[in-house]
Amino acid sequence: MLKNYIKIALRGLRKNGLFSLLNLFGLSFGVVIFLYLFLFTKQELSFDKYHSNAANIYRIGQTVNFEGKEDWGSVPNIVGPKMTEAIPEIKSYTRSLHHSFGKIAFVNSERNKFSEKKLYWTDPGLFEIFDVPFVYGNPKTALDAPNKVILSKTIAEKYFGKENPMGKSLKVDNNYDLTVGGVYEDFPNNSTLEAELIGSFSTIKWASNKLHWSNASFETYFLLEPLVDIKKVEAKINAVLDENISKENQWFTFWLQPLSDIHLYSTQIAYTSSTRTGDKKQVNILIALALGILIIACINYMNLATAQSQKRKKEVGVSKAMGASQTSLIKRFYTEALIMVALAVFFGLILLVVGLPFLNSIAGQSISLSALIDAELIMGIILTTILLAIIAGSYPALLLSSFSTLSLFGRREESSISTSSVRKGLVIVQFSASIILMIGTFVFYSQLKFIQDRQLGYDTEHVVAVTTQGAENQNQINDLMASYKSLGFVGSVSRSQTYPGASGSGRTIVRYEEPDKIMGIQTNFTDPEILETLDIKLLSGQIFANKTSTQDTTVQVVVNKTTIDFLGYSPEEAIGQTAYNLFNWNKATIVGVMEDFHFQDFHKPIGAYAFHNNPSESKNNLLVRFNGGNLSDNLAALEAGFQKSIPSSAFEYQFLDDVVAKLYTAEKQLGRIVLFFSITAIFIACLGLFGLSAFTAEQRTKELGVRKVLGANIRNLVGLLSAEFMKLVIISLLISAPIAWYVLNGWLESYAFHINIPWWIFGMSGVLTILIAFLTVSFQSIKAALINPVESLKSE
Repeated sequence: MLKNYIKIALRGLRKNGLFSLLNLFGLSFGVVIFLYLFLFTKQELSFDKYHSNAANIYRIGQTVNFEGKEDWGSVPNIVGPKMTEAIPEIKSYTRSLHHSFGKIAFVNSERNKFSEKKLYWTDPGLFEIFDVPFVYGNPKTALDAPNKVILSKTIAEKYFGKENPMGKSLKVDNNYDLTVGGVYEDFPNNSTLEAELIGSFSTIKWASNKLHWSNASFETYFLLEPLVDIKKVEAKINAVLDENISKENQWFTFWLQPLSDIHLYSTQIAYTSSTRTGDKKQVNILIALALGILIIACINYMNLATAQSQKRKKEVGVSKAMGASQTSLIKRFYTEALIMVALAVFFGLILLVVGLPFLNSIAGQSISLSALIDAELIMGIILTTILLAIIAGSYPALLLSSFSTLSLFGRREESSISTSSVRKGLVIVQFSASIILMIGTFVFYSQLKFIQDRQLGYDTEHVVAVTTQGAENQNQINDLMASYKSLGFVGSVSRSQTYPGASGSGRTIVRYEEPDKIMGIQTNFTDPEILETLDIKLLSGQIFANKTSTQDTTVQVVVNKTTIDFLGYSPEEAIGQTAYNLFNWNKATIVGVMEDFHFQDFHKPIGAYAFHNNPSESKNNLLVRFNGGNLSDNLAALEAGFQKSIPSSAFEYQFLDDVVAKLYTAEKQLGRIVLFFSITAIFIACLGLFGLSAFTAEQRTKELGVRKVLGANIRNLVGLLSAEFMKLVIISLLISAPIAWYVLNGWLESYAFHINIPWWIFGMSGVLTILIAFLTVSFQSIKAALINPVESLKSE
């Protein structure tokens, strides 16, 4: 019987070639989108689960309270050893310090010079907590002493080729002479840990020799005993804090974050080093998109199947006259749906393989073809095929099987499940989802344009940051600055610890009269030329001078307006005032006040910021402003000067406008995804609308013939057929607009600075949707209107 069903189903698909192709096309598109988003979501949800101890690994973080609470993913260096010693539930710990707080490491081997962004310094406990497979070396001794380093397999091959690198020497920043103590397999793409070089924590003397409760710069992980109560462990950790720091001097509390939550639940956590941070909200959006696209494709199948219902009434009537039951007909039509869905999945897989690079470029991912060879995915495809066949085939199967033998005699009948309201409702659902996606696309790109057009408070254009961390001595840096200043296209040069868009040093300031009022402030050790190089305007006072004596303990600072607003001064009143607690209690004097500028992304309000002249940090960046000249020629001249002055280091630079642009990579990526999916959803929805318009035109063929005989022209008939569908699209707009406003308003609230959704976005989305729908319906309407009335009425 099943074999017979399959033969009849294949015969029916061949007989209705156009509709079968449209069905196949729409479902295949839905399947390929669904499968890709399934792979993406699966990868996001699989982060860090490959570690054998994953269920018992936790990162310790802290909540700081500076005029509002903020979560940090790093803690003081004493926390790891102190808590492990005091709390029996903690089996081991490891601390991780991103080299020079995230700056590039300049690594010299015997033969080559390299610049690396992923050098971390960690404790040996790393290998007790995480699974790090070794290619060479012993994890128990790899980092057990200062000046040791282990390399990922890729880095080892880059430095030393295929030879065993054990015992080889590397020099980092001309400060650390390291010996290779091991080689480990590269961390997979679904790992929060992404280090490519790992040095022994004990190498960094300032970080390892003196333990303290300040300078929270160290990401710290604990391995806990199985099945412990996390809340009780957190309580014990904070009890240890209370024992060591009095309540009135505490500005933070500790919490634990499971390893499994780190990837997707860390977007609001500051001071973390991983660049592989995901976003649970974005994953939820993509899951909703995947399901939405699939539902739209299923509805599309239903509408196209019902568009053929008039042709299949007699087929059903004959079958019933020959003794077929409604149950057997339902099975037959479900078989037809299963064949169509199976073909769609097959072609969808082919499209996915071919289009994977394109989809990866849109989503900003690196999903490989090997991800398709997965037992979970194969099982998911089988279940999806069956489920799709049930969902997509249910309405057509129940509708078509309900026709009676009266169909043989042309008797018109209307089944309870074939009511026009159901079919119209399906179209409304399709277009509501499509309009929401279209409105979302407009809002995403409007917010991005707002970010790009908003004044940052400083000028990033034609400013390049050249890293000098690999210099051997101060003379090399001085020679480089002199070389750059002599270039005709250089307008300004300034040495700086950091720059806007990259984090500086975190400190605090307090009000003298209210010392319990504390505010966090980012500080940046720079040259006096910094304001000129970045084109930041002073509101009052002047820039500081470089210190000329080590005996001078006074620190001169230029602060932004947010800082003096907190302190309660006007720009003029602030000059000469002490910035208490900024450098020791009373060593910092305000000599200038500058305008506020966006030194962080637009998700955060503008905070306190200060440039200063205290040599407490290093000025490892040269900020160079171009005044004219050809960009490529300018960069070539900078590189030539760099290689002459600092020959032992690689030339590394970044344009500041690129730094700012990278802050919004996730938003741009999400915008591209939603744009692509909105186009796909509208396209599939239009296929469904095409099917429904074909069904309507088929139902009203004789009516149109009569109207044409009575004098109606093509424009009248097209308007008559199109008006009904335009109503459906307008209803879709009325339903989708408030839903889109609610969802997108919540998304915009994650920005401290954002647009208000303008009314024209809803109007434009509605007009575009109506236009697209009208063009889709018009094709069938014009085709029906052009039929000769004689052909329409000859059966009468």
